[in-house]
Amino acid sequence: MDSTRQGSNVTKLVRRYGAGQLPRRDALRVLAGLGLASAGVAAIGAGARSAGAIAGRAPLQPHSGLHAPLLAQDAATPVAPQLGERPDGTRVWRVQVAGDNEAELLEFMTFFPRELTINAGDSVFFDFKGHHAPHTVTFLSGEEAPKLIVPSADSGTPAAGEPPEIMFNPAAAFPGGGDTYDGTGVLNSGLNVLFPPDQVFTVTFTSPGTFDYLCLVHPLMMKGTVTVQEQGAAVPYEQTEVDSMVADHMAELTEEGKALVAEYNSTATPTADAGGTVWDIRAGAEGEEVAVLRFMPDNLTIAAGDTVRWTVESELEPHTVTFLGGDVPPDLIEPQMQEGGPPKLVFNPAVVRRVGTEVYTGTGYANSGAMGADFEEYTGLTTYELTFDTPGEYLYYCALHGSPTAGMRARLTVT
Repeated sequence: MDSTRQGSNVTKLVRRYGAGQLPRRDALRVLAGLGLASAGVAAIGAGARSAGAIAGRAPLQPHSGLHAPLLAQDAATPVAPQLGERPDGTRVWRVQVAGDNEAELLEFMTFFPRELTINAGDSVFFDFKGHHAPHTVTFLSGEEAPKLIVPSADSGTPAAGEPPEIMFNPAAAFPGGGDTYDGTGVLNSGLNVLFPPDQVFTVTFTSPGTFDYLCLVHPLMMKGTVTVQEQGAAVPYEQTEVDSMVADHMAELTEEGKALVAEYNSTATPTADAGGTVWDIRAGAEGEEVAVLRFMPDNLTIAAGDTVRWTVESELEPHTVTFLGGDVPPDLIEPQMQEGGPPKLVFNPAVVRRVGTEVYTGTGYANSGAMGADFEEYTGLTTYELTFDTPGEYLYYCALHGSPTAGMRARLTVT
């Protein structure tokens, strides 16, 4: 199947999944999985491996241009390795990667635990648990961390005042480095949203040492350390003790997140300026290890002619303010197929750039563009203002962390 037709099929499939029927991470997983299958995934880069081989499986194989197991991904369940001691005396440990509280729309941005001591020959199962944001597990061995988002190499020079076409950096997004680590070289899980649905990520540590790792999506928040001792040494904590500490840590982060919600989710107070009445809404909030993925307040009533200003103050999580006005939700990613390599995961300008006029009547698409965090370098956006001149009830959402029916979404009533 030629790359143009393949790209069209991928986009159509993602649209079916992405129209509010599945979380963003699942839509991305389908997209990237299909793209990887079509490309053969044999040439991701030096030392690269297929996504399936992360877990010791055979590489994914193309299947009539669409990878059949991914079409049935809802039925696929990752099979975690058996924790504890193995016949050879080595052990399998578990580190939870992120986590969430669905009821409060909180994402926990840390590794549980942040520090783990094991012995040489032991393996660590990195158990990805967050549902609203992608993550990586990346050992850099002193190398500089690759940027998560970069300009597309084929986009050329943008027009004056226009941001460049941008994409996920393949060095961050896709896996590399094998499934064993001796403290040298770069080992990267790749973005967990790109994993095939039955895949887990487990690393065996072959040499003693103290090894730092991080998440390339949230490098300021998410840092961890694995200390590897000589074989046979006593470990300070057993897995059951680690799990107990993890539960306590998650409970603490839940309370911290609830406090942030209470701080920002009070009734909005209008201010007056030369242009009329302006209402302020905060898009997201962050603590040291927790992100609130909510609009605050998420239900606001204003008068026709008033203006709403959304603000993102974030180093870690970008957001959009997206009104569909009867339109179909745009795809977040526009895949560009490449021969002999993974697809280029290019961000759709309709999502990451500002679209629409300054006055909204309730009809048609209006979008803030991606505000804050990694996107700010390319979009320069941290606030969005929209004036509403037509009474009605308007639903909106963050195209990065929600959909019209789930996740980070809110309601605005104009009287």
